[in-house]
Amino acid sequence: MSEQEQITATGLAQDAAGDAAAPDATENLNTEAQNLEGGAASDDADAAAPAQADEGADNGAYGAPENYDFKDLQMPEGFQIDEALAAKFAPIGKELNLSQQSANKLANLLVEIQQEQLADAPNKIAEYRKQEQEAVKLSYEKLLNTDKEIGGGDKAKMNAYLDVADVGYNSFATPELKNVLSELHLDYHPAVIKLFHRLGKLCGNDSISKTNAPTGTKQNAADILYGNNSQE
Repeated sequence: MSEQEQITATGLAQDAAGDAAAPDATENLNTEAQNLEGGAASDDADAAAPAQADEGADNGAYGAPENYDFKDLQMPEGFQIDEALAAKFAPIGKELNLSQQSANKLANLLVEIQQEQLADAPNKIAEYRKQEQEAVKLSYEKLLNTDKEIGGGDKAKMNAYLDVADVGYNSFATPELKNVLSELHLDYHPAVIKLFHRLGKLCGNDSISKTNAPTGTKQNAADILYGNNSQE
């Protein structure tokens, strides 16, 4: 065999070897493609699994009934279902596709919130009344400080006026009356202070003994202020 024929034969052998190797490469590519497809399918299955788990985990949370009925709801003593509020809830519950079970849970939560509010109500009412009374006191103090008869802003004149009022207050106000006046802050009201100022002046001028009452007759503050009309 000549050298040229050997070269040609060698080339053919190489081509034949390449042709024989080609199916193996194709097979490898097919295997890799199958692996990729299998991995993608596995990923899809894994992604679908949580969704299926979620659907099974709602535990009856969804699925609105034709009509919401709270008759089986266990209400605490003193509580009852507000039918008007339940009627307002119905279209919202249906829009959210809430089941009766979910509606009952929301109703129980609302009851718990109301119970907490009621438990704290006395404290809130007491605080509100305290603030209200403080506002009343401040309004009386403003009237007192601007009343011209009592002083109209003149501190010396006001102190002198209040000294006389204190005489009437301590002479005629019983402990019970003092408590009432203090609780209502009426001891700051100009009208009350003027009343005791008049009584204080009567005490200072010894006018009580100069009344037309018979000797030995006891008189109370109403008799002094209003005369015999108080007994009618």
